[in-house]
Amino acid sequence: MTHYLIEYRFQGKVKSEIKQMIFDLDKKFHLGFAKSKKIPHISFAGPLSTNDETRLIKDFTSLCKNTPFCSFKVDGFGFFERTKVVYINIVPSEKLENFRWALSQKIMKYCTLRDFDYKKDFEFHATLAMKLDDRDFFAIKKYIEYQNSPQFKHFLIRATIIKNSRILCEYDFLQRRMLTREEALSRGQLAKTMKLLNDFFEGNFDPDEKMKSPSFKPNHKKPETKKSGIIEKIKKIVKKVLR
Repeated sequence: MTHYLIEYRFQGKVKSEIKQMIFDLDKKFHLGFAKSKKIPHISFAGPLSTNDETRLIKDFTSLCKNTPFCSFKVDGFGFFERTKVVYINIVPSEKLENFRWALSQKIMKYCTLRDFDYKKDFEFHATLAMKLDDRDFFAIKKYIEYQNSPQFKHFLIRATIIKNSRILCEYDFLQRRMLTREEALSRGQLAKTMKLLNDFFEGNFDPDEKMKSPSFKPNHKKPETKKSGIIEKIKKIVKKVLR
């Protein structure tokens, strides 16, 4: 069966830092995750299944196009006690919360989701280690108490649909368009996105500009005056004479 995920995949320096955290935990506790090629991410929905991939992409694209540029905060570490998961805690902005919930509401009509995807209250997180036994879980919890807690603000640069562990498509909130798999993996396209992000930080670019309704431009065509009407009559007479 085909499985999909909808997620945010960290980019740049933050991506490298989180991967290093995963590697350090793996090395110290021999978890076996270091060889994984998974990109640090925040899940928004899934794993999910559907028989209508076309509608999924269409609804996802429409929602992204109408979602303003979102931010979130990375705020230390967290743990899921029942499932033995260690993660980085994510504090979403109201815009990001609205995006995640609107996405779930839109696709739940024709997708089979996980139980937590049907709920408005959602635990935003980026997994560091999972499927741990009790010994490793409690040992990592104790170890993390003495580590520097990550604290910073970040932005939802892109949102991705994953199909069977491969990028299907990816929406870019700075370029304001959907990227193909090839474009999503392109270093050139990423450089373009990062350039726009830098322009945003410097106050020279508004990622939401294309979302705003264009200002009304009235038709300034001047009505025909009596003088112009007389001129047109003269032209018609001249044409008849020259025939």
